[in-house]
Formats: sequence, structure tokens, C-alpha cells
Amino acid sequence: MKVYIIAGKAGCGKNTTANYIKDYYETIGKNCTITEISKYLKLFAYEIKNWDGKRETKPRAFLQEVGSAIRHELYNEDFLINRFLEDLKIYEKFTDVVVVADARLPREIDLIKEKCNAVSIRVLNEFNDYELKGSEKLHETETALDNYDKFDYVLHNQTFEKLQIDAENIVKEVEK
Repeated sequence: MKVYIIAGKAGCGKNTTANYIKDYYETIGKNCTITEISKYLKLFAYEIKNWDGKRETKPRAFLQEVGSAIRHELYNEDFLINRFLEDLKIYEKFTDVVVVADARLPREIDLIKEKCNAVSIRVLNEFNDYELKGSEKLHETETALDNYDKFDYVLHNQTFEKLQIDAENIVKEVEK
């Protein structure tokens, strides 16, 4: 199973990139699944905050707070990523390609790459300024990758068309 890890700040185009990769694989007859490390945090938001799942109403501060509590107070820094790595065992039985659409921490990327055949892609937003509140911008999930230099690829998100072409070119190169 091939795994792509998409990383970047809020609103940079991680999900868009993941969808372009999925679309490409589906055109060549492969089963591709998009998933997120944060899916457990989002489940808490659905249950605790009655979040409707829409991007416009995303309780980002709450998601950041729950993630920090899990990593630093309740469990340990690897709790969410270990849960995710367990999920990969299930995906491996049912899909050809997995796209992780939301890596935010160096340790997440490093552990996934250590455990499986993974390619990491950083997406840099160069055409849209995504609005986050002050404390949200400073959260570790927004800043932890600022100096991380172990990405296999870096995509410069300048337009949707260019992002799609660049994402497809990465897949073609990986598949060679």
C-alpha cells in the first residue's frame, strides 16, 4: 500500500491536494482512501460541541485544545498517531493508496514514514490568506512544521490548476 502524507498550515490546500491525488489514482483503476489523523478530534467536536462538520463552522480552537490535552495532559504525544497507525493496518486490507490529508507535526510524518511506504508532501499556500484567530495561528499544529526539512516534495499552491498538475506529477514520479 502506498501512503501519501499531506502537510501544511490551515487553508493551504491539503484536502484539495488529497482529492487531486485520489482522483488521479481512480482514473488509473486504483482504490484510494483519504483519511485524517485529526478524525478522532473531529469526532469529539461532533459529540461534545454538536459540530455540523462544515468547514465554515469548524471549532478550530476546540480541536486544538483537545489535541493538546491528549498529547500533553491526558495521554502522550503519540496517542493520536499511534491510533492512526493502527488504522493503517485496516486500510492496508481494503485499499491500494491512502492519503493522509492533515499532518501537522514532525513526529506524525516521521512515524508514518518509519512504519510504511510513505511519501510526504508539504503544501504552501501562495494565493490565499486563510484567516485564523491570534492564538490559533500560534498553536503548535500551525507552527511545528515551520523548520521541518524532511519533506519528499513541496507544492507551491498558486492556483488550483497548477496544484492539480503538480500533485499529479508527484504521483506519476512516485509510481515510476
